[in-house]
Amino acid sequence: MQKNDRFIFLLIALAFIWLLFLSFRPAQQENSHDPLISEYNVTGFSTDFTKVVANDIASIVSINADGTIASGFVYKQDDSTYVITACHAVSDAQNISVVFDSRYSVSAKVVGFDPFTDLAVLSVEIPFDVTALKLTDAKLLKPGEFVISIGTPVSLDYASSVALGMVSKGILTVDNSIIYNGSRLVYYLDVISISSDLESGYSGSPLINMNGEVAGMVTMKTDSDQTFVLTANEMQRVADRLIAGQEVEKKQFGIKGTYIKEMPAYEKTNLNLDLEIISGLYVEKVRENSLAAQAMVRPGDVVAKINGIVIEDLDDYLDAAYLPGEELSFEVIRNGQSLMLGALHD
Repeated sequence: MQKNDRFIFLLIALAFIWLLFLSFRPAQQENSHDPLISEYNVTGFSTDFTKVVANDIASIVSINADGTIASGFVYKQDDSTYVITACHAVSDAQNISVVFDSRYSVSAKVVGFDPFTDLAVLSVEIPFDVTALKLTDAKLLKPGEFVISIGTPVSLDYASSVALGMVSKGILTVDNSIIYNGSRLVYYLDVISISSDLESGYSGSPLINMNGEVAGMVTMKTDSDQTFVLTANEMQRVADRLIAGQEVEKKQFGIKGTYIKEMPAYEKTNLNLDLEIISGLYVEKVRENSLAAQAMVRPGDVVAKINGIVIEDLDDYLDAAYLPGEELSFEVIRNGQSLMLGALHD
């Protein structure tokens, strides 16, 4: 081979190698992305939140009650469509409209309301189907879990606004008060505590987990930007009674405490509780003049049964509270002894 031919062959080989290098570099760069970044793009917060909102938003409504703006959501649809909202927004209103996300507006009728849980049920007649939101067990919420509310802050111009919150302490028993028949009544209410600066108008909006399920209804806000939410567990009991035309009667036991099965062993030891006690409600406070106080239930007792219902968690407690009838009995463990205590429901 002549020298010129060898030189040309060498140039061709170098050019071929250079082209291979250029074609390989982009592919190498594409495969060098941090896998965490790729995973975030696929399943990150943004995708999860927007999917939940897209799936649920058609079932979220705005409430216009004599000009007062609140929020609500579709709870059930059969012959009529039933909407849950906040009692304080609609209980005294003469004209109530329900506005859907499509901006379809329709007059609503109050099916019933319960001021003690701040819950009201409205019914509307609409020419289309809408999916009722699915409820979940509020006890499954964990501190630090993200939740969202979809509602109408301030005015109808901001309908279907989305707010992000975080579960603060799970389910708490808090002091609540209402004016009822001209008197101020103070009682305990079990609520979900979330950290979220929700504006006026979100009352009645659903608290939604990342599965798109309703864990409760927004009811009140504290001065420290803590929002309290009625649990779906209690909300369902009240709403179903109202829809069925039944009177909502809840016995106000007046007990504040901790469920034993949620109590770590070291806490039981600190309270001098027998480690073999695995269920019941440990009583921390008893409200004065309450049913529990009348029955002589004391702080330090473990309420094992109420009217024969074994008390292990919030649902058992609510079952006992909403049980019809006047007779009331407590089975408590006090200083290692089982006692039967009784009182009459006022």
